[in-house]
Formats: sequence, structure tokens, C-alpha cells
Amino acid sequence: MAWISVHDHVVGGKLRELSKQIGCSQKEALGILISLWLWGINNADKSGEIKSADREDVADALSTGLSIGLDPMHIVNSLIATRWLDEVDGTLYLHDWDQWQEQWFKFLSQKEYDARRKREERARKRQEEKQKLERASDNPSDSPPDSPPDNARKEENPPEKPKKAKVEKTKYADYVSMKPEEYQKLVDVYGEQFTKACIQKLDFYKGSKGKTYKDDYRAILSWVVDEIKKTNPGLIQQASKPETQNGGNPFAKYKRGGNSDGS
Repeated sequence: MAWISVHDHVVGGKLRELSKQIGCSQKEALGILISLWLWGINNADKSGEIKSADREDVADALSTGLSIGLDPMHIVNSLIATRWLDEVDGTLYLHDWDQWQEQWFKFLSQKEYDARRKREERARKRQEEKQKLERASDNPSDSPPDSPPDNARKEENPPEKPKKAKVEKTKYADYVSMKPEEYQKLVDVYGEQFTKACIQKLDFYKGSKGKTYKDDYRAILSWVVDEIKKTNPGLIQQASKPETQNGGNPFAKYKRGGNSDGS
């Protein structure tokens, strides 16, 4: 069952501006926002992009339960004008969607991790059972009298050691994936908001340029961090025990040469 987060600071100047644009009370404007976000859970991705939908589609989704005299299309235009919705090249985005619904996406990430861990555990147990059966068939209990004791035999085909499970990468945006521990390293050093800004920057860059990287984590360290420091220096949050070398950046040794746009 899906759910959304509604923060107390949603009630403020931006909500008052929306209610005035629409021509309704603040409480009805808040209800419209909640309806939009509930609809967005099943119609938008983590970046907030509303898939295959235009203004008319959003207006249709919000048309139910409105007071008499309120026009759904005017509501959509007001949402865009007050930055509750963003429109980029004809594509609609729920503004700051990953921040408003951060708890929901954390829940989905944990759920995916738990399911993968259980699959790997079941596969490991099946492999162990298979190996037991193979060993039993190689050493039957009714051995001939002149055969050497079982404990004196040398196994010709010892069971293979289970391979170490490969850590899967988690998709943090349409075009950005990394291992959970790599994401956590960025959060530990720069803070969660700064890390999200880096991911969004790389996601938009790769999506618009058709650029690919073998390792998105290394790409962020290589150039995206410096870009976000320039454009949004206030987002950075130093770790509790920052490194004293390499200018306070513990990942500086991983940085490689290149232009600031990552090319």
C-alpha cells in the first residue's frame, strides 16, 4: 500500500500564493496538492517526472471533488506558475518530489534490498542441498567389504565453495545507479541534500547528452561534486570527522582529469 509524506512547512507563503492563483481557500489548495501527490505515487518516477502525461492528463486527474467554479486546467496552470509543478521541454515534473517523498523511496529501496537478500539466501540453501546430495551419491553406505573406509577416501571432486554474492547497484535516478555503500559514503561526507543534488545533476546531464559512464559514483567524485559546490555551496554538510588532507575531500584520490562537464 502506497503512502505519501505531508510536511508541516508545506503550509506557508507558497501555499497561500497557490490558493490566490486558483481562487480557493488554503485548505482546498492543500487538498488539491495532496490529491496531486497521491496520484503522483503511481504516475511519477523518483525524479518527479510524470510519465506520458501532459497538462490535460493532470487536469483530468484533479477534476474530481472540486468546488463549483474551479477549472481543473486553471488549477494545473496555477500549480506550474507557483512551482508545485515544473515543466521542462513539455515534460511535467512534481517539484522536489524526491525530497517531499524521501521516506517513501527509502522504504522502496529497503524493500528491494530485503527481497534481493532473501533470494540470495534461498539460492545459497539450494546450492548447499545440492552439494549434500552429490556427496551422498559419491559415498554410498553399502560399500564393498574390501573397499577402504570412507574416511580414508580422497574426494575426487570436492564441492565448490559458494561464490561471494555480487552487490547489485541501486537505481537512484533514471540514469544514475550506484552501490548502496557508495551512496552512503557520499551522504556521510557531503550530507543527503548535497548528494541528491549531485545525483540530479548527473541524471539530467546523462539524459540530455546521451552520455554514459562505467561508474556513476566515480563520475560524481570526478566533476559533479565540484559543480554543485559552485552552484549550491550551502547544501554541503561536512561529516562529523572530516578528512584533513586533500582539501577536506577523502575521495580526492579517485578524481581524474577532465572538463568540468565530466566529458
